[in-house]
Amino acid sequence: MKPAVSVIIPSYNHEAFVGRAIVSALDSGGEGLEVVVVDDGSTDASRDRLDRYRDDPRVRIHLQDNRGAHAALNRGLELAEGDIAFILNSDDAFHRDRIAALTRRLADNPEAVIGASWIQVVDAEGSELGVKQAWRTLPPWPAPTTGPRLSDLGDPRLALLETNWISTTSNLAFPMTLIREHGLGFSPLRYTHDWDFILSACRLGGVELVEEPLVQYRVHGANTIGEGADEGRGRMRFEIMWVVARHAARLLRSIADNDAELVRLRELLSSSAPTFGCDAVFGQLLLLRGGEENSPAAYDALTDPGHPFTAAAIELLQD
Repeated sequence: MKPAVSVIIPSYNHEAFVGRAIVSALDSGGEGLEVVVVDDGSTDASRDRLDRYRDDPRVRIHLQDNRGAHAALNRGLELAEGDIAFILNSDDAFHRDRIAALTRRLADNPEAVIGASWIQVVDAEGSELGVKQAWRTLPPWPAPTTGPRLSDLGDPRLALLETNWISTTSNLAFPMTLIREHGLGFSPLRYTHDWDFILSACRLGGVELVEEPLVQYRVHGANTIGEGADEGRGRMRFEIMWVVARHAARLLRSIADNDAELVRLRELLSSSAPTFGCDAVFGQLLLLRGGEENSPAAYDALTDPGHPFTAAAIELLQD
C-alpha cells in the first residue's frame, strides 16, 4: 500500500541519537507511514545503529557518500512515496501527536504549503531548555531586530523575512506537490538551505502554525547553528541576508493587496530585515537580486565564499 506520509531523516554522525529519531517518527505516524533514512557518509557507528531497523517494512535506508545535508534531503525526497513529507534531523525527535496534528492542519487548509509547530528545545541529554514559540526568540536562535517589525503584522510568511522562526528542517511538513509539480528542492547552502526552501514555498501558498511544541530540537556541540555562532559567523550571516534578499521582493508583491500596502511592507522590511548592522551589504544584495525579470545566475554565484563581493562581506560580518 502506498504510504500517505513520508518522514525523511538525513543522518550524519549522530550514532547516539538516530535510533531515537526513527522510533519517534514511527510512534508518531501510525498506519500509512514510511520513514526514509539517508545516511550521508557517517564515519561513526550510525550505520550500525541503522541496521537494527532494516527488518521494519516501514523503514527504508539509503547509504551514500558524504555530499552535505542538502543532498541527503533531496535524495530522501526523490525516494519518498507519500503525499505529505516531514523532515526530521537525526539528532531531533517528534512528539507522538506531531504527524497527525500537522497532517490534519494541512488537509483543513488546501492553500497551505508549509506546516510547522512550536519547538521544544532540549540539551544533549534530553532535558528541556525551553519552548520556542514561532518568532518569539529563544536561544540558540538570535534575537530579532527591534523597532517596527514585519512579524508585528501576524502573517507567518512576513515574519519569515525577519527571522527563520521555523528554525530547523525538523519543523517542516509540506505536500509533495512542492517537489513533484513545482520542482522545489534544497539548495547547497551551509546554514540556510531550509530558510531558502521555506521562502520559495511561501510564494506558492500559506503557512499553518500549530501552537504546541510538537518537535524536540536538540542543542549539542555538533549543531550547525553552534558552528555558525563561532568560526562560521560571517558566512552564516551572509547566507541569511542572501536568502532574505533573494525572496523579499517577490514575496512582498505576492502578499500586498495594493501599491500602498506594498510600500508599507517595503518600509517594514528595511527596519526589520536581519542585516547585523551591515545595512549597506543587504541593500547591495537587494540591488544585485533585482527584479523578477532578471536572470538569477549572477546572484546565485554569490553563494560561493570565494566570490570577491561575498568574501569581503563575510569578513565584515564575522565581527
